[in-house]
Order: sequence, then C-alpha cells, then structure tokens
Amino acid sequence: MFRLIRKMRRDERGQAMIIGAIAMLILAVMVMTSVSIGHGVYSKIKAQDAADAQSYSIAVTQARTYNFLAYTNRAMVVHYSAMLTLMSYVSHALYLQKTVGTAAKYLKYIPAIGAIFAAVEQAIDAWVKIVDILTRAIIPVITFINIGLWLAQEALLMSTYMNIYNAQASEPFTGTDPKAKYGFFTSGQGGQLGQDLFDIMKETNATNFLHVLDDGPSSNAPSSIGDTGLKERKKLLNNSNTLSDPNMAKYRLLMGNIANGVRKKWTAEGEGPMLIGRRWNINICLGIGISINKVADSQIKSFVAEERRDELFASDDIRIRVKAPCFGITKTIFKFDYKVRVAANKDGGFHEANGSKSDDHHTWQGITPFILADPSYYSPWTYHFGYPCNVVFASKNVIEARKVFQLKTKFMEGKLDMTQKETGDQIFADMTGGMLAMSVGRAIYHRPGDWKEEPNFYNPLWTARLAPISTHWEKQLVDAMVGVMDDWDTIQRSSLNY
Repeated sequence: MFRLIRKMRRDERGQAMIIGAIAMLILAVMVMTSVSIGHGVYSKIKAQDAADAQSYSIAVTQARTYNFLAYTNRAMVVHYSAMLTLMSYVSHALYLQKTVGTAAKYLKYIPAIGAIFAAVEQAIDAWVKIVDILTRAIIPVITFINIGLWLAQEALLMSTYMNIYNAQASEPFTGTDPKAKYGFFTSGQGGQLGQDLFDIMKETNATNFLHVLDDGPSSNAPSSIGDTGLKERKKLLNNSNTLSDPNMAKYRLLMGNIANGVRKKWTAEGEGPMLIGRRWNINICLGIGISINKVADSQIKSFVAEERRDELFASDDIRIRVKAPCFGITKTIFKFDYKVRVAANKDGGFHEANGSKSDDHHTWQGITPFILADPSYYSPWTYHFGYPCNVVFASKNVIEARKVFQLKTKFMEGKLDMTQKETGDQIFADMTGGMLAMSVGRAIYHRPGDWKEEPNFYNPLWTARLAPISTHWEKQLVDAMVGVMDDWDTIQRSSLNY
C-alpha cells in the first residue's frame, strides 16, 4: 500500500492536463475581459461620436444663422446704395433743369435753332418729372423690403435660439448611436441633479448663441430667456427717435458709413461731359482767370443739425471764381456759388436750388433695424472672443441594460462582473447610466489667409468647428458630475451668471 502511494507520488503523468486547465481558465477570463473592455470602448466611441455629431450640428445651425444675417445685411447695404443713386439722379436732373434748362428757356427764341433749345427744355422738364416720380415710388418699396429682411433676421434668430434651447437629439445624434441618450440618464439619487444640469446646458447653449450679438446700448447678455434684443432694435422705426440718441447711433452710423463706402463713383462724386456731367472743371486764363468747378455728392447723412435724423442726401453744386491776374499772386474779384440740394427724410424731404426750397418731395423712414455683431468682448480669452460654445452630453446605460460577460460561480459570484455595477460616485452613476461623453461645438468667424478681421455680420464667413472641451462654464458642470456636490446651489448659480 505504501509502495503504491510512493509510486504515485513519483509519477509525473497528468501534470500537463492540470496546467492546461488552469491556463484555459486564465485564458477564458482574459478573453472575456478583453471582449468586455473592447465592447465598452466601442460603446464609448459611439457615444462620443454621437455627442460630437450633435454639438457640431448645433454649431452648423449657429453659423448658418450668422451667415444669413450677413447676407441680409449686405442686401440692405445694396439697397441703400440704390436709394442714393436714385437721389443722385433727382439732384442731377434738378441741376440740369436750373442751368441748361433755364438757358434753353431763353435760347429757344433764337431763329433757326430755337426749336432745338425748345426740345431740350421739354426733355429736361420731362426727365425731372420722371426721376422724381420713380424715386418717390421706388424708395418706399426698397425701404419696405429692408424692413422685411430685418423681420426675417429676427424670425430666424428667435427660431434658432428656441431650437437650441429646446434641443432634442437630432438625426445625427440618434443615427450615430441609437442607444445613447441626449443629456443625462437621470435615475435614482442623481435624477434631479441630472435634470438641473441638463436644463443649465440647454439654457447656456442658447444664451451663448446670442453673445456675439450687439443686443442694445450696453451690449450685455439678454436679461431673460428669449430676449434677443428685438425690443431695442425696433426703436429705429420710432418716428420720435433721432440720431443723437446714443442707444441707436451705433446702428445708424455704422450702416450709413458702410452704405456710403460702397457707393458707385458716379453716385459718390459724379463725372461726365461738360455742362451736363456731375463733375467737371473749366479754367480759362486771359489776363483774368476764370474758374468754373462743378462738383457733386450723395450720401446718407444728417443735414438738419438740430434734428439729427437720417437723410438720403444728394447735391450738384457750381462754384465760379474770377481772379486777377490768373498767374502769380492773384486776388479774387468775383465769386458765385450755385447749389442744388435734394434730400429724403422722415419730414418729407425737400428740393433746394440756390436757396429756393420746396418741401414734401421724398419721404424716407431712415435706417432700417438690423442685427449687429459686437466686436468688443469682455475678457476675450475667457469668453473665446464672443464665439458661441455649445456643450453636449451623451449618456448611456451600461449598468443595468447590459447583462453579459458575467461569470457567476458559487466561489466567485460577482467577482468577474464586467458590467460595472458601481461606476464611480453613485450619483454620477445614476445620472449617466455608467457612461458619459462630452463634446463642444463652436461657430467661428474665419477668413482664409492672413486676415486679421473682427467677427461681423457683413461677411458670410462663419463656419462650424469642434472645439477643445474648455469653455468658460463647463468646469462647474464637470466638477459637479464627478462628485463635488457639497455646494451645488453655488455651482448652479455661478454657471448661470457667466
């Protein structure tokens, strides 16, 4: 008996089977672990892709809205330029009537050639009436179109704001990862906290969209949800409003200066043949020098100083100087100025020729309200130069929803559970379902090349980018989600008072 036992102890057969069984067990655990980890990584990648898709989609919506504002503002500028051109035609026609037409009025009595001057007089009178009637009809129509463009701006602005504020998972989000939830899973102890964080995310994303807007005299963030600055901008349509109002001056001066800057050369200063052109010069030296200068102008300005209201102004002026002698040290012995001025304004406008003024010719509402960008930012590095940041959270239930890869044995029950029943802080696990992805999208103003240009709503150069997860407000949210819950009320208030 003892001999048999000693023999079995010395017998080495069967060791490979024992080692193999242990190795297979270890290998099985490693395979299950790697598959579970791989599955978890894949789930996280899909959730992150969904968050990226949603934040980028919001940024694209913001950029498209800003570009629409730029296109409509540019259209308004073109319309103002067209109005100035019309007023230039009125001014020039009135100048022709008061000069060439007046001369033709007397020259038509000359025998043989009188009929030609009579025809010239009639043609000029007819031209004055035509341009005056067309201008009276077209300027109100263009003004109405500009008001329509402004209302379209306001409608799109509010629509985009509300879409961001009431954002739901869009097709890019659900199509990327149908199992991910937009926002937070919110269950158990973290339910209310997750809902609070989700509400802050929506409100902050929507309000960030308005940060790049100049929403009033102080350019502060809107004081209430949905306040896009419409109430302030519509004051431009108020008949009692004047250019001296500091709250409105920035709108009127900026748009007026831009419109003046894009005038055609003929509108701005004029040029053309002698006598009938808008700009020409005659200089004669016959011992006595005679200089006749014809100049012209057309711009949006304020002609009546005490009123300081918007006007479409145009002028055609003649300046005559006689000097003796016409070389060396000269002395002016005669001077004469003949001024032709026309204007359209809220008071009915006027025609004026050499001091003789007639009113109620052209009524113009003035600069139409429009949406303006604010290039001056408080703490630019903190607030990313006014670019709107939108933060998206995507959560996924990986604790209760997935009951796979669990090795349940009597001696190791729950020890090899790959579903992470406890994912960090319990509140965090309740809020997120065990998995959370975060992404930041941003609408930015970018002109290719080495341009150094402030963001504006005149060039449609807004585009969307994914941004680093570093904004001026997400730190409080991240701290809250990883367990810093002791001072949640303070965190909530500070995240809203950005």
